[in-house]
Amino acid sequence: MNLDFSSPDLFNEVYIPLLYNKSRFLHLFGSAGSGKSVFGGQKEIIFSFRERRRRRKTMVVRKVYATLKNSVFSQLKAAIYEWKLEDLFKMTTSPLSIINLLTGVEFIFLGLDDIEKVKSVQGVDRVLIEEATELASINELDQLSLRLRGFSEVQITLMYNPVNVYHWLNQEIHQKLPAEHFIKKTTYRDNEKLLARDPNYAANIERLKDTNPNYYKVYGLGEWGQNSEGLIYPQYETVSQMPTVQFYGLDFGFNDPNALVAGAVGDNFQSDKKDYFVEELIYESNLTSTDLIKKMDEIGVDKWKPIIADCAQPGMIEDLRRAGYLVRACTKYKGSIVDGINNVKKYNLKYVAGGKNLFKEAQNYAWKEKDGKFRDDEPVDSINHLMDAKRYAAETQIVQQWGVERRNTR
Repeated sequence: MNLDFSSPDLFNEVYIPLLYNKSRFLHLFGSAGSGKSVFGGQKEIIFSFRERRRRRKTMVVRKVYATLKNSVFSQLKAAIYEWKLEDLFKMTTSPLSIINLLTGVEFIFLGLDDIEKVKSVQGVDRVLIEEATELASINELDQLSLRLRGFSEVQITLMYNPVNVYHWLNQEIHQKLPAEHFIKKTTYRDNEKLLARDPNYAANIERLKDTNPNYYKVYGLGEWGQNSEGLIYPQYETVSQMPTVQFYGLDFGFNDPNALVAGAVGDNFQSDKKDYFVEELIYESNLTSTDLIKKMDEIGVDKWKPIIADCAQPGMIEDLRRAGYLVRACTKYKGSIVDGINNVKKYNLKYVAGGKNLFKEAQNYAWKEKDGKFRDDEPVDSINHLMDAKRYAAETQIVQQWGVERRNTR
């Protein structure tokens, strides 16, 4: 079969030279929307047709296995269908697997939360790492590199945003520039396919220049960010799984995203605080009430669990109630935002891995700065949709009238 991937129309132009890059470590880093993850997947699909790779394996990795299905697996699958190659691949979701039927090259999906399984894999000559900043140290990268024994031409592709100037990827790789590492920085401006599809994307990013400079620096300019002294929730832990959902928080938007989180509170016998688990469920703009309800139905939001929602949209709240959801408006008064933040700070925060926007917001949600000092009475009102939803959700711990609310919605 004659497969032709030579057309430049298949790719964003900036990435085309990287199709021929043979560095052992290829770093695709930069701003949000730069197309780096799309290209990383495209290159691996093309390389799965190389005859010399017959029956070899491409290892696809994230820190937590559970996050792979809705991220890089979906990205690879979308590219296969976009290029109309679906008849040449076998794709399964349990377990996650993609096999090139012409060459037998298999994409295997593994999380570093099961390192013994990673160590047992053989026959791997290529590795694709999504959200590489999730890797805790260069030792984890070394473990993956050891899986590539026995082949003369291998490559590990790392894809990431430059979230923190103190991250080991910056300190050990970008600053020291080891010989085997090739680094390519791109921004959303290099993604002509995205800009043609969504003309408003650039304007939405650029308006953050003044409202949230650190976020703009990382996700707009693709430059290494720095943890701000004024972060509102600087301490949190990443966990791999959500316990049984107890409640939800919902922040409405339209041009801004609708943001829905699931929450649960549990005892922590090693701390004087309880644990507050938060999982990102929906983060999407341009949703009507009908669209939002459909998505909530599709992902299985429990209609018997309480939802506290943004009080600014009473019409949306009423539509959700008529759809059977147990929802009420958040409490809002002068000072309610700071009171709500302080309520959240009563807990040990546990963020469930996979919530890409949740972690972006957590790393940028800060107090306003004035005269070189961070005020603790007013947060920056930007890139805070999931942070607001999390704050609303925590109100469920002080609301007592859910039985009455349920009777009134039926």
